[in-house]
Amino acid sequence: MPLYAGVCETNITPPLGVWMSGYGFRPTGATSVHDELYVRALVIDDGATRLVIVSADIIVFAPDSVERLRSQIASALNTEPRCIMLHATHTHGGPYVGIFRCMGERDTEYMSVLERKIVGCAKQAAQTLYPVYLTYGETTAQIGVNRRQSLQNGRTVLGHDYAGVVAPKVQTLNVNHLDGRLFALLFSHACHPTTMGGENLAITAEWCGVAVEHLKNRFKNEEETRLQPPTPMFLQGCCGDINPNWRTSWESMEYNGKVVADAAHQARWNAHGRLDPALSAEEVTVNLPMLEPLSVEECDAQIAFWERKLAEDRAKNANKGAILYDEGLLAWAKDYRVFAGQPDFHESQPFTIQRLTLGGIHLLGFPAEMFVQYQLDFAAQSPAPVFSLAYTNGCWNYLPTAAEYPRGGYEVLDANKYYGTLMFAPESEAVLREATYRLLGIAEPDTTPYPLLAGAPRG
Repeated sequence: MPLYAGVCETNITPPLGVWMSGYGFRPTGATSVHDELYVRALVIDDGATRLVIVSADIIVFAPDSVERLRSQIASALNTEPRCIMLHATHTHGGPYVGIFRCMGERDTEYMSVLERKIVGCAKQAAQTLYPVYLTYGETTAQIGVNRRQSLQNGRTVLGHDYAGVVAPKVQTLNVNHLDGRLFALLFSHACHPTTMGGENLAITAEWCGVAVEHLKNRFKNEEETRLQPPTPMFLQGCCGDINPNWRTSWESMEYNGKVVADAAHQARWNAHGRLDPALSAEEVTVNLPMLEPLSVEECDAQIAFWERKLAEDRAKNANKGAILYDEGLLAWAKDYRVFAGQPDFHESQPFTIQRLTLGGIHLLGFPAEMFVQYQLDFAAQSPAPVFSLAYTNGCWNYLPTAAEYPRGGYEVLDANKYYGTLMFAPESEAVLREATYRLLGIAEPDTTPYPLLAGAPRG
């Protein structure tokens, strides 16, 4: 039986004034719109299984949103929640969605509209299904650099480690009409959408949105796709430790997006042969161990510090962003105090890994800011192509490889404060890998720990 697919795109740009996610200390909410935000949905059906892939220009999906959206979409489209992938491109120029401390306040009215639009987008994609076939393509491209730079004094900072690991590849899953015309293009690359920094107060889909628009323009100008332009959908890779090499300007953002778009266009033409039409979906939930929190004394010291800092900033009429930052870290310290000093600490975090298989191509979804080494590993171990996707069905925290913990740095020591969770323990890597290998059907994976591939210290 042939495959059938439908696709839809819906504008989800928030109103001005909404708080933005990705950086602390923004003094106000959004003051302008540089480019629009979208949600895109692909529904693909083989007669027995119906898969729904949603990609939204937001930083992450909050856990409560994931539960509601998957339930509503599954009911509306007569499928199962495990068949629904909710993916965020991770733009740092989008709205606050209620998951990070220190970065704003949730606009409940906008969130209601956002969720309704996401469900509506999926429903509309399913209303008109066309017979299709799938092909897979890839090519080499790189806009990012490993950001965990080691200094001469032993500190690890957010910088540039040009000898560090990256994933210099763009992958595409091409959804084609039976006559060969392109219907939809899923493309993926691993790099944080952080071209613009926290000083930016303009709504933007970042380089990911630029890449989509470049592809749209190319399709409109090509004879084959001019009358019915296909829909490009971006999927973010495991970019937890990857930042753009070119940053801080709209010109850099345009450049980054165009590089990825050109590579996706080339990867599409690198595809050969039709993939098997079978579809499948599976999820597995594991419990990842967490690091012990700070001591009681350390927590009390942090609480005292942030209470004092908050009082000082209020007294001098600091901007709302600074006040939100102080309040967020005070809340973090108080929450940690609950766990501190437990004699038998055994906290863990339920962590659900999703696998969608389309024609033998695997899409792995992880609810975390995954380090790029995982993506490289899963691709090397799997006999079939794998899209390893972070920021999928929620996002709990950063998930480094065990080798990165001794280096410390933001992702290991500080990021969990903003997520409002305890930090994953290094032992989480082995649990995650074992579960992922099972999902990929790898009977005898190579479990040798990877060496730390970091560049020489730079001062």
